[in-house]
Amino acid sequence: MLVALGNRVAAGAEAFITDQQSNQVAVIDPDTGKRLATIDVPGHPAGIAMSKDGTRAYVTGPDGPSLSVIDTVGRRVLRTTPLPGGPLGIAVAPDGGTVYVADWYGSDVLALDPPTGALRYRIRAGQSPSGLALTPDGKLLVVAARLDDSVVLIAAARHTAVATIKVGAHPFGVTIDAAGRRAYAACVESDDVAVIDLAERRLVARVKVGRRPYVVALTPALGFVTNELAGTVTPFDLATLTPLPPIRVGENPEGMQPSRDFARLYVANWMDDTLSVLDVATLRPLHTFPAGDSPRAFGSFLR
Repeated sequence: MLVALGNRVAAGAEAFITDQQSNQVAVIDPDTGKRLATIDVPGHPAGIAMSKDGTRAYVTGPDGPSLSVIDTVGRRVLRTTPLPGGPLGIAVAPDGGTVYVADWYGSDVLALDPPTGALRYRIRAGQSPSGLALTPDGKLLVVAARLDDSVVLIAAARHTAVATIKVGAHPFGVTIDAAGRRAYAACVESDDVAVIDLAERRLVARVKVGRRPYVVALTPALGFVTNELAGTVTPFDLATLTPLPPIRVGENPEGMQPSRDFARLYVANWMDDTLSVLDVATLRPLHTFPAGDSPRAFGSFLR
């Protein structure tokens, strides 16, 4: 799951960064760069989703394949559960009752029991599902079906798709606004962000951004997208859907999330092993901190 505003966190929180090559999750103070803990997690961890209360972090290991559950207070792995396929994108229902995991290698989203990791059911969701996001009421699951060039809307209670919306080429990260009205999907091969009206189940616009957009994050007035091959973040106006000048960050930026007060934006740079901190008001970089080996942070990583 990419960052719905219901999962934003306060400045001064902790960042749980999935470091893929070292098989670790680095716990970092995102405003000072201090390393607070290092947690060993198998399967080359990539995706991450926080529970609403911030006490649990659910981490996908695509090469396990597996799902690990971290006690964020005790900073330890509680359980690692084997999963089929290639688990990547992940989302937690707002009530905490279900964890959804996208099988990157297949065409299903797995619905899991949070306490045990047991598979409850599979949901058909298009070819190579990647990013996942839930509306604030938990009723609609939005899936980026990468190889179908589509975003799939799934009625969570019925476990079935209710709409398939064609977007740009190879959508990856997907984010929903705080009102649950619009979804934003980063389309990596067409270099744009697809804007979807969820009530009308239609594509509203495609916002042109930088090379290989990966993840979208939202503040009240602006959207932001990481441009992996450009080494930038592109802001865009949510009212007019007009892109603004890109902001230089590290090499191959991927995961991204705003602070609760929307003053800061935190960006994980996969290739140069850093975390960039941006000032949302000025749209300028503030800090760059070490973040471990190949940080991805694909999902909600702040508590």
